[in-house]
Amino acid sequence: MSRTKRLAYSDADKNQTMTNDNTRKKANAVFFSALMVISMVAVGFAAAPAAAAINEENRFTNGQDEVVVDTGEVVFQGEENLNFTNFETEETYTASELEGTSGNREGTPLQMPIPTDEETGTYDVNGADEDDGGFSVTVVEPRITTSEVRLDESDISQIATSRADNLQVFAEFNFDEAEGVAVTVEDPSGSDITGEVIDGTDVISDSGTSVDLDLSTEDAGEYTVIFEGNNNLDQDDVIEEYTITTTSQDSVSIETAEDGVTQGDNVEYTVSGGTNGDVHTVTVDANDFRDEITSDDAEDIFRNVEDVVDTGVEESDGSLDYAYATVEIDGTTAVGSLNTAGLDDSTVDLNVYDVSDSPPDTSELLDDTSFEVEEGELTLDSPTGDYTIGSEVDINGSAQSADEVAIYARDNNEWELLDVNDDDALDENDFISVDSDDSFEEEDVNLREASNILAFEGNYGIGAVDVADLPDDAENFDTLSNSDFSSASSTRETITAQSGDLTANFATVNGQIADEVDDDIDVSGTATGQDNVVVAFVGQRGDTYAQEISVDDDSTFEEEDIPLGDISQGPVTGHVLSPARDGEFGDGDTKWNTENIVNTINDFSTSSSTGDQIRSSILSNTVDETASDDLIVSTSFRINDPTLSINNVYPESAEADGLNPVAVGETVVVEGDTNRQPDNAAITVELLTQDENSLQTASTDQWGSDGQFNVTMDTSDLETGSYIIEADDGESTDRVNIEIVEERQQADNGTDTGDDTGDDTGDDTGDDTGDDTGDDTGDDTGDDTGDDTGDDTGDDTGDDTGDDTGDDTADNGSSDGGSTDGSTPGFGALVALVALIAAALLATRRNN
Repeated sequence: MSRTKRLAYSDADKNQTMTNDNTRKKANAVFFSALMVISMVAVGFAAAPAAAAINEENRFTNGQDEVVVDTGEVVFQGEENLNFTNFETEETYTASELEGTSGNREGTPLQMPIPTDEETGTYDVNGADEDDGGFSVTVVEPRITTSEVRLDESDISQIATSRADNLQVFAEFNFDEAEGVAVTVEDPSGSDITGEVIDGTDVISDSGTSVDLDLSTEDAGEYTVIFEGNNNLDQDDVIEEYTITTTSQDSVSIETAEDGVTQGDNVEYTVSGGTNGDVHTVTVDANDFRDEITSDDAEDIFRNVEDVVDTGVEESDGSLDYAYATVEIDGTTAVGSLNTAGLDDSTVDLNVYDVSDSPPDTSELLDDTSFEVEEGELTLDSPTGDYTIGSEVDINGSAQSADEVAIYARDNNEWELLDVNDDDALDENDFISVDSDDSFEEEDVNLREASNILAFEGNYGIGAVDVADLPDDAENFDTLSNSDFSSASSTRETITAQSGDLTANFATVNGQIADEVDDDIDVSGTATGQDNVVVAFVGQRGDTYAQEISVDDDSTFEEEDIPLGDISQGPVTGHVLSPARDGEFGDGDTKWNTENIVNTINDFSTSSSTGDQIRSSILSNTVDETASDDLIVSTSFRINDPTLSINNVYPESAEADGLNPVAVGETVVVEGDTNRQPDNAAITVELLTQDENSLQTASTDQWGSDGQFNVTMDTSDLETGSYIIEADDGESTDRVNIEIVEERQQADNGTDTGDDTGDDTGDDTGDDTGDDTGDDTGDDTGDDTGDDTGDDTGDDTGDDTGDDTGDDTADNGSSDGGSTDGSTPGFGALVALVALIAAALLATRRNN
């Protein structure tokens, strides 16, 4: 109900309440009062439309050029002459009585006219007070959200003049309860031609509606349509403009995004100057197609993307006429794309035709353009350079213009297609597809199997060809002449085929395998150009074992735990055999492969042949065979019982061979050797007292192929004396005696003297002796020794040498007095002292 009507009905209700018939005496007065009210209401209804028309308002006025606004309604920035009246209470308020309720507007009175930058939100008589003050309004920013010119309910920005007679000016806005949107149309010179091109009202009263526009009688050009409030709401923030261009029909044009493009790439084209929703035909003539292109390939020239509705080819009398795309104008343009892989590497013409109800229609050409198609680069990155015959390689490269490539090898003047898929047939299945990034790749191709040319050592040509340039018949493209290869889109490289090599390593320890406990062996190596190799073992008594080992893509092979349990103890030879370049063992006539060789070698175990005879037979049928290019790597080792020994014991700071004394607090190093595999065994070294009590334990499972191991032990908590060191690997043991001394001394030659007692000994007696008597024995040279070597040794536990401090020396065979046979320590010094005193007394007597 409008604001004025609500006011009138409120007055009528009030008068009717006054007609409650309390007394008959007032009936006449009430009747005349009611008659007066009805008359006033009638006058109000009659005056309201007239006032609205004058003020160009969608609201009703009160007859005083004031727009009546009820409580709870919306008002807009920029509005003027508003009358705030509560229709229910008939109470009227001024703008300044309404205050903002929150935010920046809190406590701020509403102004009239409402400023265009007034704070939006609620204004109430009570201001920020939550109680209802009896009247409030909400200030809103006026906005035109949609302003456009339409044809058939779709917005357009360009249209042919001949079709511009039935346009609509459409608007959506948020202030239609206050006023409408006035439409102004200006021509290219800026003149107002609204009355000429809009028939009827130029005001859009309700949001989401339109007024009619006819530009068909105007000259082609750019027209501006202005949208603004038709009364108060015409501030700059509200005004919107829309530009529409009218054209003559021949202004439709076509252009490409690039003037030149590499063959095989996509090129974008744009049809401009069209009318929204119109459909045009775009074509490329068949004389711009690539030679020998098929109908299917021609259909792929135009791509079904963007604004393209349909694509295809037209044919007549079995020949291709043109490829086409139908495009629909979106606004004023339509965008499409074409694939140049099917186009000739030359200048290509692109045509656009007039609108048609049944496209493709090429009856009226509107525009054309041209662009250059250049032959794309084709590269072969692999394989090139050196190639090991029999190995697998990845074929890869790039092809800008091709969808598929074919790989050829050349010997002399003929190019031979490679059987890439190794199916013994040369056909389309050997072509390699090109990916969207212009790259192509085929992995793990054995060139020896793909082409007989590359099965022999030498320098050859290898190349790639764009399949589109090959003949259709496989019989004509399995081989190409130099001329055919060069005339096609192609690339060529040089490849050098060469035979591979063979290496092998047999994992033994100290040249041995420990029988029964470590009777497996690991074998590894390289075999370039091979898929498999044969590993074989031959014992002295004719025992054999052989098996096949596969070679990885990186030309390496490795096999662990090859069993040798059936081969007897003693000398053994190990062999790794490769068929090398030709892939066959021997001379090739017997067609021996790895499986045949394995079976033959294993069968030798049941024969009565010796190891030497078997080895001779293996060689004569493989590497020593006439015309054979087989390869072999051999080794020798022994299968023995498990062995373990301790070889050296010495202080960590004084490395030495043999068994040496160690001072208390020093770290003792124990070294030894074994023939056990470290993967299968661990060596435990234990320090024992002479009573077999364990004091310390150390272990290791780390040693190399020489079998040498070592551990260290701490002597800080030990007392001086003799100890036992024992090594144990679970199968074998070894033990030695060592001496822990108070302090080690160094001789002039840097060797250990044992301790500081002057005793030169290697046993537990502490005497300078060569046996267990504790006596000092020597020979006629004056050496303090127990044998004829001149060494001061007590037993087999190590040599003790003295230095020039009074100890016994073993290097010159003399004794310097550090220990004398049967003497009392310190006696010589006492005699010297007595002699000195006597000499002094004698001198005194002489003086007297």
